[in-house]
Amino acid sequence: MMTIKRRFIAGAKCPKCQAMDRVVMLTSGDDEWIECIDCGYSENRPTHVDEPQPPAAPDEVGVIQFKPRHPK
Repeated sequence: MMTIKRRFIAGAKCPKCQAMDRVVMLTSGDDEWIECIDCGYSENRPTHVDEPQPPAAPDEVGVIQFKPRHPK
């Protein structure tokens, strides 16, 4: 039998009833979900999150060359 861990999420607001500090994260094995203890709202954690794509590399790399300063 799997045990369920409960952790309150400080500063979290329920997406449904907007109650502050009433949302808990529940963990059982690989499953995670949140639940509001006021209204009963529940939401599963997404199992797949798309990684952000790196910005496309520019076609050219600009190089700035500075001339040495000569004392006057």
